[in-house]
Amino acid sequence: MDASIDRVFDGLALGDVVRDLWEPVFPHLARALGGDEAAYLEAVEQVSRSAGLCQSVAVAELLDAMSGGSRALRAGLLADGEPGGEEACRRLLVLEPMAFTRIASGYFAGMDETIARLRREALEASSFDARTGAMRHEEICDRLSLEVERCQRMNLSLGLLELEFEEAGFGEPSDLGSGPGVVLPAVSECLRDNLRRYDSVGLAPDGGFLLVLPNISRRGLSGAAERLRRELDDCVGERAASQTFFALAHYDFVDVNATDMLAALDQGMRQARVVREPLIWS
Repeated sequence: MDASIDRVFDGLALGDVVRDLWEPVFPHLARALGGDEAAYLEAVEQVSRSAGLCQSVAVAELLDAMSGGSRALRAGLLADGEPGGEEACRRLLVLEPMAFTRIASGYFAGMDETIARLRREALEASSFDARTGAMRHEEICDRLSLEVERCQRMNLSLGLLELEFEEAGFGEPSDLGSGPGVVLPAVSECLRDNLRRYDSVGLAPDGGFLLVLPNISRRGLSGAAERLRRELDDCVGERAASQTFFALAHYDFVDVNATDMLAALDQGMRQARVVREPLIWS
């Protein structure tokens, strides 16, 4: 019977999609017709998964290919006239709905993997950090450089604000992710909700937040820091850090570059930690 099945399959005039589906699974067909369908169905699922990964064909085409190939095999076996042909045909009919199920599960598993990969690539390409929703550090630095150029060109002032949290029970400011206290998305959302639409929120290199506020007065920057302190207490509540450190820098005339600004701000934050001052001007 195995020789008859091989002979019939080799003689079939199959389309590309049908042959692409059946050729990898055909070596397992004889065992499946004998009652051991595990390897056959696994092969069907793997072919379908590959199709789902690369989206080479639609799932409906695979279902049609399975049905069409099975139908052609049954017709060929009956025409061949070998003993056992009718039983093989009945077994093919039993296998067909099982194969349909495995085609669907394999294809959509491949699609899920493709979607997951695309999501990872989108996150990697995004300007925003997935945990916090704030701009990545490299992106906020680029934004600062652009704002420096714009403020110089338009003779605007520029304010910078860095904030870090120290959680209860920790001797050093946390990285906002290692302890139980601070909920990063809530903090980031609170910052965005309480800033102007053209202000920027990003991540500082030590795990805090860096805010870029163009066209703001020194008094306005100080008021923004006080408002953010109150709002953070409200939006984070009991989960808030035991202390929030603010480092501020203001430039009425932007006559330094972004690198020097960030260095001055970082020095101010270090000083705030040492002297335990919640708000310090760089």
